Amino acid sequence: MSIFKPPKNGAAVRMYRQGHGDCYLLAFPNENENGDPVHVLIDCGYKPGSQRFVDPPTDPGDILTHIQESTGKKLDLVIVTHEHQDHVNLFPKKKRGKRYFDAIDIKNAWFAWTESPTDRLAKRLRKKHGDQLLQLVEARNQLASFAAAGENDPTVQQLDAVLAMEFGGEQDGFDRRAMGAAAKDPAKSLNKQGLKLIKDKAGKRNVKYLSPGQTRLVPNTKVRAYILGPPRRESLLTDEDPVGDESFPGGHSSSHGLSFGAAVRGDANQSTPFAAEYCVGKRKALARRHFKEHYGRSGSGVNDDKKVEVVDNADWRRIDGEWLHSAGSLALKLNTGINNTSLVVAFELPKSKRVLLFVGDAQRGNWISWDDKPCKVGRKKVTARDLLGRTVLYKVGHHGSHNATLAGEMDDDYPNLAWMGSDEFGDEFVAMINAVNEWAISANNPPWRHPLRSIERALKEKAQGRVFQTDTNRLRKPRDVSRSTWEDFKNRSTFEDIYFDYVINDD
Repeated sequence: MSIFKPPKNGAAVRMYRQGHGDCYLLAFPNENENGDPVHVLIDCGYKPGSQRFVDPPTDPGDILTHIQESTGKKLDLVIVTHEHQDHVNLFPKKKRGKRYFDAIDIKNAWFAWTESPTDRLAKRLRKKHGDQLLQLVEARNQLASFAAAGENDPTVQQLDAVLAMEFGGEQDGFDRRAMGAAAKDPAKSLNKQGLKLIKDKAGKRNVKYLSPGQTRLVPNTKVRAYILGPPRRESLLTDEDPVGDESFPGGHSSSHGLSFGAAVRGDANQSTPFAAEYCVGKRKALARRHFKEHYGRSGSGVNDDKKVEVVDNADWRRIDGEWLHSAGSLALKLNTGINNTSLVVAFELPKSKRVLLFVGDAQRGNWISWDDKPCKVGRKKVTARDLLGRTVLYKVGHHGSHNATLAGEMDDDYPNLAWMGSDEFGDEFVAMINAVNEWAISANNPPWRHPLRSIERALKEKAQGRVFQTDTNRLRKPRDVSRSTWEDFKNRSTFEDIYFDYVINDD
């Protein structure tokens, strides 16, 4: 197998097809003409089980071997957008007891500021997130014991999916012991182990925690990277769903219900649907004979030969676990909070100034912040509108989910799809979606609409059909696209079983 190379002037992007998740290998020319290609890896993860729905089905281990061989076991830069299973769980993957990445030399690593061990806000957010995870694990276990369907309860399964995202792993289903231990000691989660591996291999001096407004050169290249997100305002990190015209048709908003976390902790001031004066605490209630006999866990009904009465402590009289079903809504909120910490990077090619935009799973709060702190090159301000206008490749956010690509018009004052590819390179615009639609719909309860059909249609219209998607290995020329335009696209594209390649010229 040959080393993955860029054109003499330009860049090459390899989108791996490991399943429902992100793994990109970028190749740039070395600033030293005689130097080896510069390789940048962005994320490396997938949702277990989703690889079976790729045509043909893929083996994540083959992907990791392919990365080793394509880079000569050397990565100049690894970028981790955020800490979710489908972005990081392949970093610590092992074969015969050895991790694949142990064999790869990693020169530099970039993370979002939210991963910084010294940033005060980052530390506070991690503490808060850890507390929520503990509550979520406890709620999940309580619900599984209360629910009639037990482990098969829909809300339990929903929680399992979110917890798997937070802790990592490569197994379908829920490992109660492993995830409980990881909730108490985050270092035990596979996600954390993956991040630690990258940091350790790069070395402390070569690990950077980046904030919006910063710019950096990709090591050994003239390619400039502009950092757009994540925002440093906590209110934006938890701002998840598009508002009004920002939403594509068919999108939805998530509601977060009552405070199940408070109920797990037994807080006296937990949220309830009733005013405080109408509430009686559980301990006080069960100290009273009436409540104990009719709603407690002990007592007996009246059964005689003439009639059968419902027992006083029948299950339907109690709501022991009903509040736990609102756990699903905090689970969604917790999940979204991490998505919005995604490191958003716009790579600018040195000659033409074409832009490659990688947004991780950034959602609304991240998007609308991109122009809050414009980047600077010398004294020149470079805005998000400018960078998006020159974008020729868009790594679609959050698998094409409803809340990760904003709709809008050119004259709107917030970043949106209309801004992309709106300058002189607009007829070159290409999109890449990391989504396995059949798995997303069939393996999740409720189904994940990845990608949302209206977003997929909008991308195909804007890109004139040039939209790569993990589970689709062939693209068809739209009727209104000229043969020469489509042939140019095909000549710069490669379709293989385990990856797609695309070349961007810088001239």
